[in-house]
Amino acid sequence: METFEKFKKLKINNKLIIKLAPLIFAVVVVIGIYYIYTSVPRVKNAIALATTVKPETLTELYFEDHINLPAVIKPHENYKFTFTIHNLEYKTMNYSYVVYLQTKNKKIVLNQGGVNIENGGYASITEYFGPLTNTRMKITVELVNKNQLIDFWMEPSQI
Repeated sequence: METFEKFKKLKINNKLIIKLAPLIFAVVVVIGIYYIYTSVPRVKNAIALATTVKPETLTELYFEDHINLPAVIKPHENYKFTFTIHNLEYKTMNYSYVVYLQTKNKKIVLNQGGVNIENGGYASITEYFGPLTNTRMKITVELVNKNQLIDFWMEPSQI
């Protein structure tokens, strides 16, 4: 009983408690967030994704001299074109490609291969083909592992 009497006689400084309450609350919140962050991996990943800026990655695939691609099929003539792969994936990439021609009735693989390109690097590949039958066809270059393609049409000659 003696202790209770002493406690009753203590003067409580309400102003000090009001000033310390936000600080105590902030400490409790920080400790709680740290506990959740370190004990739940999904929360850690979500916070990392929300606060980390990742660079955009891409691969450029294009025809060199696209204005002068073969457009008309001429009898007994051979053709060529060059395509370029530009790696902007922020890592070395191995690109698998396939080059094919497609008519109304069939698909013929002209070439396939792979090329290893360092980040920021280019690879230009020249394809030779022909002679062709005198029918409308589409020539396609496809990056197999990127599901990316480019193409152009060749029309039959009127001769």
